[in-house]
Amino acid sequence: MLKKFWLLILLLIIEGSSLMAVELMGAKLLAPFYGSSLYVWTAVLMITVLGLTLGYYFGGYLSENNPDEKILFLIMSLSALLVFALPFTSKLVISLTSHMGLITGICIASLILIVPPVFCFGIAGPMVVRLMSQKLETLGNVAGTVYFTSTLGGIAATFLFGFCLIPVSGLKFCALVTGIALTLPPVIYLITRILPAGKAEPLSVLEQQLPPVKLRGAAKPAISTINTRQVKNTIYLFAVLEGATVMAVELMSARMLAPYFGSSLYVWGAVIGITLLSLALGYYFGGKLADRYPRIDTICWVLLTASIFLMFMHYFSQTLTLAFASTGLLTGVVLVSLLLVLPPLLFLGMVPTLLIKYVTTKIDNAGASTGRVFTISSASGIIVLPVMGFVIIPKFGLTGPSIIIGMVVGAFPFIKLISEKKYIALLFLVFILVSFSQLNLAATSQDVKVKYFSEGLLGQVLVADVFKNGKGEKTNDRILFVNRMGQTVVDKTSYSSKWNYITFATSMASKLPENSSALLLGLGGGSIANMFQQNLKFQVDAVELDERIVMVARNYFSLSPDVNVIVDDARHYIEKTQKTYDLIFFDVFKGDVFPPHVLSLECFLKAKELLNENGMIIVNFNGFL
Repeated sequence: MLKKFWLLILLLIIEGSSLMAVELMGAKLLAPFYGSSLYVWTAVLMITVLGLTLGYYFGGYLSENNPDEKILFLIMSLSALLVFALPFTSKLVISLTSHMGLITGICIASLILIVPPVFCFGIAGPMVVRLMSQKLETLGNVAGTVYFTSTLGGIAATFLFGFCLIPVSGLKFCALVTGIALTLPPVIYLITRILPAGKAEPLSVLEQQLPPVKLRGAAKPAISTINTRQVKNTIYLFAVLEGATVMAVELMSARMLAPYFGSSLYVWGAVIGITLLSLALGYYFGGKLADRYPRIDTICWVLLTASIFLMFMHYFSQTLTLAFASTGLLTGVVLVSLLLVLPPLLFLGMVPTLLIKYVTTKIDNAGASTGRVFTISSASGIIVLPVMGFVIIPKFGLTGPSIIIGMVVGAFPFIKLISEKKYIALLFLVFILVSFSQLNLAATSQDVKVKYFSEGLLGQVLVADVFKNGKGEKTNDRILFVNRMGQTVVDKTSYSSKWNYITFATSMASKLPENSSALLLGLGGGSIANMFQQNLKFQVDAVELDERIVMVARNYFSLSPDVNVIVDDARHYIEKTQKTYDLIFFDVFKGDVFPPHVLSLECFLKAKELLNENGMIIVNFNGFL
């Protein structure tokens, strides 16, 4: 067993920091080819959780059968080598997956890059819990402290790497720093083994600092290491519920911020950082609570409280973003994330440590119980992430799913508590009614009539007929908004565009003969596609990532049925298509933000290869051609 407890703390901090560094670096390593869409972040989060799940399971197995500190430090050394290699293997991985389908390619590339080091990180938690645990009575506190410490390192790394090191110093430097940090605990451990042994220190300083806990009904503090309570496997459904909900909240909260703050690394970094902070506090306070009230009722009350906050996420996301929109990007993102994410995830974070204490029957099984609980929790997150990121959010948005998830989380605890005649839980029904009363319905006025509103892949999409502009002048416009930024403005009667760049681009393209082939990267309302197809008689292919935009263009902006629309990422389509064109038009703005993976040298060079003789490339750079 370890004699230097401070070394365990150091290892946990570095392991937690490295985990988040690898997650952020993984997303940025994929970005030059796959971009930074919801699909990319969903895959990165899903694969990260997969790696952790496998690590938790294997760590639990090792902690029960061979809880040896030498193995732990050897695994950390291996993770350092894997992190060092990340920037040098990413191009090879992307080249191997570039001709796969968009979602398939993203997932497989994430799998190859992220799982190996994250698997190593996942092993650490269960093994450290076992190495530190001596008494069953303080197991909840030990488990909570272990995961609080690890997550605390992750919080620091998320903000350090997301806001500073990755944007300023680049990915190779970040991989180098992370790899060096991971080598420190093994090196220190080797040094302590080589130096002459001094006076042996107690196995766990933490255990010395934890006073015995007086359990209700006990005449004196218990010192036993065996719990005779029978544990049913159905208790692990709480871990399933917690893990799935945490991942859903992380995705939904990032998308709730997108209409106001965008989808940059800063936004995702803030959401991930606050998620970790919330879970860290939950682990810590859950451990304290577990040692004092190790009962099923405690878990039920915790989940019921979390469910209430979940049902109001859609309401708080709007009020908070409007309240802090003028505070600056970084300040606003952090404050809104903190107030939106921390309340539900703080209570959800209590569940694993409460469960670990409840299901552990003897101290020798502490590591195995920890690994089992976190494996089940993480495995449920693996299932929920692709369902939420690839299906539910793109198809059904955020408001309805957030309310339903809150209801599902609270349903069983509500039934359990009511069955025990704890009727104060009936307030849960009141909160459901109030939550539905706050549903976000796009407002219509005398001057603005909303024709369509939804939430999904790119964020908020809204179509409105506007009869009076900001100057008070009468208009007859139809406008497509994506995340509150205008994408298309046409006359509602003739569907002719009100933007000059459409006319200029058509004039530039008119040098090409009829029946020329044109590729439009970005559809919007379809104004440029209609001009090319109807006025210039071109054969038009248009690539659009969000299926809702295609539907809106056809139903509300009279997109010609002769325009062939391909639902795909623009860069991904350019890389995999074998078709050539006389004209390639880049029009890929989301609001006023351009996707850097599309407007890159590599993408332009690939587009040039797709041009026929005397073909041309036109780029709309925010109104400038």
